[in-house]
Amino acid sequence: MGEQQERFNPFPGLRPFTEEEDYLFFGREAQSNGLLRRLRGTRFLAVVGTSGSGKSSLVRAGLIPALHGGFMTQAGSSWRVALMHPCNNPIGALAATLNEPDVFRITAEDTADDISQTLITETNLRRNILGLVEVVRQGCIGKEENLLVIVDQFEKLFRFQEATRDTHSHHDSAAFVKLLLEANRATTIPIYIVLTMRSDFLGDCAQFRDLPEATNDGQFLIPRMTRDQRRQAIEGRIAVGGAKTTRRLLQQLLNDVGDYPDQLPI
Repeated sequence: MGEQQERFNPFPGLRPFTEEEDYLFFGREAQSNGLLRRLRGTRFLAVVGTSGSGKSSLVRAGLIPALHGGFMTQAGSSWRVALMHPCNNPIGALAATLNEPDVFRITAEDTADDISQTLITETNLRRNILGLVEVVRQGCIGKEENLLVIVDQFEKLFRFQEATRDTHSHHDSAAFVKLLLEANRATTIPIYIVLTMRSDFLGDCAQFRDLPEATNDGQFLIPRMTRDQRRQAIEGRIAVGGAKTTRRLLQQLLNDVGDYPDQLPI
């Protein structure tokens, strides 16, 4: 019996690309470079786009590998990345993310005091508006290292507030936003903030003081992919998977996608 050839599917489907899948991320090179330029100038980046426009994938498989590759030259190539999703306890979620392996907890085996350390971190974050700066300083970040805090699907913060309609929840969310903004303003420690957010929630930023201004200064509205970029996204991944496609099928796929970016993964 002959050995069965192992099949490899280079299309992740409807989920976002991961940092490890950057070798499958075709057609978005210009957008990744745009993120780098904007982040270099502001250290606060709001990646905005419609639902399905690829915001999370662009940050994970485009921006993060570029940073690790040293393409933001003045910052170097040493980055600790804390990626989180907001919830009804955003400060607690941030504390847990900061204590994950490869951020401030160096090894995955170091779990004995994980819960208590997360509680200590959360307490320090809540202590004052410079809590994130102090936590990063206590985390013994190296002299040449940078911290990138990514708040993916930032609009969830607004959804939780609307669902609970609780004054305490609003204050907690406001304190969380203040932590991010003050960390961005700090010049002593290199902390970079990236938000991904659906464009239809932009107006909700006005709920928090100084957030609209920061969002305006660092906004990157994801442009629509051109037909040639969509062709690269299809052909490139098929080639990585070791296969080929006919010109007729490729044209049919491009025609089916049309001008709707969310249709490409479908």
